[in-house]
Formats: sequence, structure tokens, C-alpha cells
Amino acid sequence: MTVLRALVTGAVVLALGTACGAAPESTPKAAVSSPSAAGVSASPTTVAAAASPSPASSPAPTSNLAPFQCSDQSGSGNGGPTTPVTDVRVGAQSGYDRFVLQFSSAIPAYTVTRQTSSTFMRSPRGDQVTLAGTAGVLVAVKPIDWTSYNGTTQLAPGYTYLKEARQVENFEGVQQWGLGIQGTPCLRVFTLTSPMRLVVDVQAS
Repeated sequence: MTVLRALVTGAVVLALGTACGAAPESTPKAAVSSPSAAGVSASPTTVAAAASPSPASSPAPTSNLAPFQCSDQSGSGNGGPTTPVTDVRVGAQSGYDRFVLQFSSAIPAYTVTRQTSSTFMRSPRGDQVTLAGTAGVLVAVKPIDWTSYNGTTQLAPGYTYLKEARQVENFEGVQQWGLGIQGTPCLRVFTLTSPMRLVVDVQAS
């Protein structure tokens, strides 16, 4: 009996020892879900948005142009609503000089008239102004939104042919510019879009 009790006691002790020596079960780690799986959008990579530039002015062509004509020129523009003049510029090119009127939305009817003097009548004042140069060219555009123009009214580049440009009328839908030219002027006149422009090229003999 004593032996049997001892055997039973030993078996119990052995079982308890085995249980205590077993490695404990590791606690499972929480599953790490991606932000999209958790219903949260991942932070997008920040991309610097390139600012859309203002529509660049298409340059006036300098090759494959019509020949100069020693005569007055005119055109009906491209129609459309009455448009304001938004800019005026001049530039020196190889063998000629350039005068440009820019419009906001349409090119009005225009006339480009040569004259033998650089003196122009200012309208509606009725007085005269004499520009640098020995001859002149009168550039007239109509109809325009004449009340909106607030740009320059006089340019004096002193180029080879184009010596001076001055606004001589801006009244009741008409704008006129006098060009003081050195020599007898010959013209090349054309229009461009994007933006809308009237281009007057001048050379002289």
C-alpha cells in the first residue's frame, strides 16, 4: 500500500513538473493592416503642380513673308465683337522695323496709309504733331472699345526706319497711330492670332 501511494504521488509530481516546464503560448501580435485595408486613404505623395503659364504670344514670323509693297494697305480684320487695344509694341528686325497693335478678342478693320511728311493731325483736338523722321505712316483701326485703352501713347525707339510712334486719335471707336519714318516707306501688313495682332512692317528707301 505504501509502495502504491508512493507511485501515485510520483506520477502526480511528474505530471505537474511537465506542465510547469512547458513553454507558454505566445500572445499573437495584432495584425497590422494597410491604411487602405483599414478604410483610411494613404497620404498621397505631394506633387508640386506646375502652374499653367499664360498663353504665350505666338511670335510674328520672320521668314516666308510676303514682299514689301510701296503702297497703302487695308483689311477687314476677322470680325467679331468690338475689341479694345490691349498693347502696342515696336521692334527692330533685319532689314525692316515692326509696329504691332494687340487686341483682346478680335482684329478690327484697319487701314495703313503712307504720307510724305511726319506731321499728323491729332483728333479730335485738331492740332498737329510732328514726329521724328522724314515721312510717315498712319495706322487706323475701328471699331474698337476706345474707352478701355490705358497703355502707352508714345514710343521713340529711334530705329533705322521707324523713328517714333505716337497715338494721334483714340475717340469714338477709332484709334490711330502715327509712325515717323526715315525715308520713303514701303509696307508689309498682316494679322496674327493667339493673341490677336495687327503687324505693320516698314522699310524705306
